[in-house]
Amino acid sequence: MNKQYLLAGLFVASLGTTSIATAASAGDIYAGVGVGNASPESSGFDSAIGWKIFGGYSLNDILAVEGGYVSFGKMEGSSTSSIESTGFEAAAVGNFPINSQFSLFGKIGLLAWDADTTNIAGNSNTGTDVFFGIGGQYEVSGSLAVRGSWERYTIEDGDIDFLSVSAVFGF
Repeated sequence: MNKQYLLAGLFVASLGTTSIATAASAGDIYAGVGVGNASPESSGFDSAIGWKIFGGYSLNDILAVEGGYVSFGKMEGSSTSSIESTGFEAAAVGNFPINSQFSLFGKIGLLAWDADTTNIAGNSNTGTDVFFGIGGQYEVSGSLAVRGSWERYTIEDGDIDFLSVSAVFGF
């Protein structure tokens, strides 16, 4: 069995059981916007500036669910080729508080992506793959935090590392 599908199945199963177990101690809704550097695994393409928007719901102090949209920008290859990838993501986020203002987090989720290649053939492909990431978040005030993260996405059998900084607003 493909390990990506196994991980995806475990992720979906953990969301269902965790959501039921922690729904009584539900927490905050948040939204964020970020910008970062998307670096493809393929040495034939340059890095690009990407961005993302996301929202989430803290089930408790340790677990949140998050969804969003990410654009990896236009990664230029040779003079006649480029790749432009975007996607919708859903993830479980594990939060590990260090003190009252700073926490570390890990995330795992699924990305439904679309990749457009500009070359002689002009291909457009779609798919869904597992992604994961780690990061840290610093609470500036009760409703504003700054988040730094590294995430690894798989798109068209290649990996993209996305290093970003985000502003997170709590409601």
